[in-house]
Amino acid sequence: MNIDIENPFADYGTIVYGDRFIGRKESLKVIENKIFHPKEAGNLAIIGEPRIGKSSLVYKGIVEKKEGLLKKNLLPIWINLAMYQETNDFFCSLVEKCLSEMKPLEWITKPIQKSGYEVFAGEFSWIERYNRIQKFFEDVRKAGYRILFILDEFDHARQLFKGNISGFQGLRELSYRPEWRVTFITTSRRSIREIEIQTGAISTFDGIFHKHHLAMFTDEEVEEFFNRFSSMGIKLSDKLKEEFLFYCGGHPYLLEMIGYEIVELFSTERRVDVETAAQRTLTSLITQYDHIISLMKEDGSFHKLIQILFGPVIDVKTTDVDRFLKYGLIKLNSAQSYVAYSDHFQYYLNLVERESGLIDLWPIWRDTEKALRTIIVITLVQEYGESWIEEMEKRHPKLKEIFETCRKLQIKEQSTFGNRASNSLLDYAYPSELFQIIFCEWNKFNSIFGKDKNYWEQRRQLLSKIRNPMAHNRDDSIHDYERQIAEGYCKEIITLISQHLKNS
Repeated sequence: MNIDIENPFADYGTIVYGDRFIGRKESLKVIENKIFHPKEAGNLAIIGEPRIGKSSLVYKGIVEKKEGLLKKNLLPIWINLAMYQETNDFFCSLVEKCLSEMKPLEWITKPIQKSGYEVFAGEFSWIERYNRIQKFFEDVRKAGYRILFILDEFDHARQLFKGNISGFQGLRELSYRPEWRVTFITTSRRSIREIEIQTGAISTFDGIFHKHHLAMFTDEEVEEFFNRFSSMGIKLSDKLKEEFLFYCGGHPYLLEMIGYEIVELFSTERRVDVETAAQRTLTSLITQYDHIISLMKEDGSFHKLIQILFGPVIDVKTTDVDRFLKYGLIKLNSAQSYVAYSDHFQYYLNLVERESGLIDLWPIWRDTEKALRTIIVITLVQEYGESWIEEMEKRHPKLKEIFETCRKLQIKEQSTFGNRASNSLLDYAYPSELFQIIFCEWNKFNSIFGKDKNYWEQRRQLLSKIRNPMAHNRDDSIHDYERQIAEGYCKEIITLISQHLKNS
């Protein structure tokens, strides 16, 4: 039986406004302090991951308060930078949109009208047209009006101003000089500095901005989101909320996307099923993940995220960790370890890391892990048959916890990612745990590795320190000599295992 419910998340993925907007009190306060309170509004860069709510924040904090701004003679104008392909067209549009917005307000004085006309009155060189644009905004300021340009999708400046420093310098000059000063608010995934670097046109535009990072919802904001369901007669138990957070964490877009499916499922089948709703959105979830990953690969930060979450920690700095925390891609869990913003994203990153061989930045380490897993399986299958894991659990009860953890990870990955999940249980074990398995059956491995267990325990400790995620290595200063020693240990292990397999 269908229930007639208006789904409040039907337009998820678009700008959230009005009563649908949730929280972001601190971010809205930043906008107020930069735009509303000062006599002269300041430039503000809103930075965050795709679909995190940057445009919605600016719409809520500025566009919905347009009437109050107009009373202060401050005119907000929204521009989607991605709509422009030519620098000249973009700068001309600043004047064109200004005139269009000022006309119904009856703000256009004769000097403004004259200087606006002169911007478009013929073919000019870039510098001549730019001078006329400056003159236009000077006349606007003389008339007592101030302009606030919201430059949405500012990442597109990488293409728009590519190799052309005059684009950034032109924007900076418009906002720097008090005679014609305009204010800019930008929304982008990258910082303005990063955008400038990628264009190859470094300027000082970034220096006139206050930067504000927008991350995931806080716990309080997530709870406010959950409370929206009660008005539709949908009760979310603590278990259902946990399932929600497993897939979404505090990501606003993902919460609304799955929330939409929850409401649709309830209206048609009168049941609340987060797992089914998540499966309906799985393709979109993966698309979102892949988009984030591709952006990180583009700026070279992806391998550092993988190091932080899964190890080995090779070239991660504290500033890298701070950057991921600002974006909300990682967080500290109850054990004070770094994890991804959601368990589902964490599992996907682990899967991508295994598939792509991302840690091939230190390929000998991955070869070592593969060699250890291979020799364990071959040796113990020969001794105990295909059911060697069950036999090991009987003989060595302390290993049961390791295998149980691996099974849980494998089941979760299989249920989430299907055929892409690994069929090998040992793929879910850390190197330290692989050594524990070997040590429990040392009499079977002694002839392969030689020496004694104390000798290999020293190697296990250093390799574990190198391999463990940064979450478990508060001291991120792994010294070069330790890496060199670890590399020697890896070569030793690979050589011994290779010789054994060759002679077998």
